[in-house]
Amino acid sequence: MRRLILLSFLLAGCGETAETGSNVATNSAAPAGYSAVQQRVIDLSPQLRDGVLFRAIRDGAAACQGVAEAAREADQEGRPVWSARCSDGPAYLIAIGADGVAQVTKVSGERARG
Repeated sequence: MRRLILLSFLLAGCGETAETGSNVATNSAAPAGYSAVQQRVIDLSPQLRDGVLFRAIRDGAAACQGVAEAAREADQEGRPVWSARCSDGPAYLIAIGADGVAQVTKVSGERARG
């Protein structure tokens, strides 16, 4: 199962600016290789990042009651990727595109059991 979700609007509420007390590392430009949206997701605190991953999963109409654990995985085709295990069991891979679109893929078998 694959779902594509636009994350730009989700990131608008995640974190604060440097002037108001930062939850997000603020860089004026993303490092080479990542778009500003991708870098912003990378820079989120674990709690905020898990919230973004949860919304990507749920917005794709996938079952998930909350992200119990998440880990950064190897990039795929230049996109940062996280694995996320939901508190009710399902596991997903979430890849963030340069345009802020998340590709969510359900993980099954041995990989899902971690």
